[in-house]
Amino acid sequence: MTPAPAALVRTIPLLRCPLCGDRLGPTEAGVECGGGHSFDRARGGHLTLLGARGRRFPGDSAEQVAARERVLGHGVFDGVADALAEVATGAVGAVARPVLLDAGAGTGFYLDRVVDALHRRVAPGGDAMEAVGEPLGIGTELSVAAARRLARVNPLVAALVVDTWDGLPLRDAGVDLVQVVFAPRNPAEFARVLRPGGTLVVAVPGPGHLEPLRSRVGMLAPAADKAERLDTHLAAGFDPGPVRVVDVTTTVPAAIAADLALMGPSGVHLGRAGVERAIGSGDGPVRVHVEVRTFRRSLHE
Repeated sequence: MTPAPAALVRTIPLLRCPLCGDRLGPTEAGVECGGGHSFDRARGGHLTLLGARGRRFPGDSAEQVAARERVLGHGVFDGVADALAEVATGAVGAVARPVLLDAGAGTGFYLDRVVDALHRRVAPGGDAMEAVGEPLGIGTELSVAAARRLARVNPLVAALVVDTWDGLPLRDAGVDLVQVVFAPRNPAEFARVLRPGGTLVVAVPGPGHLEPLRSRVGMLAPAADKAERLDTHLAAGFDPGPVRVVDVTTTVPAAIAADLALMGPSGVHLGRAGVERAIGSGDGPVRVHVEVRTFRRSLHE
């Protein structure tokens, strides 16, 4: 069998069994806990660690994943990726061998950029990167189509197929930074896996995100009180920190605009033919309005 990716090997000591909570150890085919629960590694390198309820939702389809890859490759969300990288570097840049978790990582676009930025950092005082060690990125994703790409995105990233709603198969306080970008949130689990004083970074759409495309094709709109509800949900385990706003308008081809409309939750309700009719054939403006919100794991919890 193909050897496990190096990043996955580094991740195994941080894992716990999603069925019984026992520590997981390596096997030739994947991992196994002391209770005899075993989980095989896929040929592509990702490891599936679903809980007792198994796979309740399929996650993004292969078509949605492909659309997202085309959008991300076009550079529409480069500003968001840059902001996340700067926030992470400021939060854990001086930590030796930091462990990062991207919950709902998709194909790993944002995690790749963050890990790469940390890999190129220098220690305080200007010493070489080796003085603080290589970061480890752990990406969790429900969609198998996305996880296959996530497993190949960066040699410093490990890919796990996980349902965030059912819990994270990671031991307590083993992560330095949790990142969630347009993905489901489980505050109790984020607080559990983060070390005290660790950082949670949440990227959420602002009220003007993806306009005028959103209104033109009938995409789902973000809730007006999304930011306030986020602060409330995280109040038990986190102290709110700075908010960074990315707000840029870019011109995109019609095909990329259609992919933007179809790659997320709205894609379940919209058909490509109708979206393409609403967009037309010319280039058009799209606003990327995203709030990158940071929270610190409470020390007193």
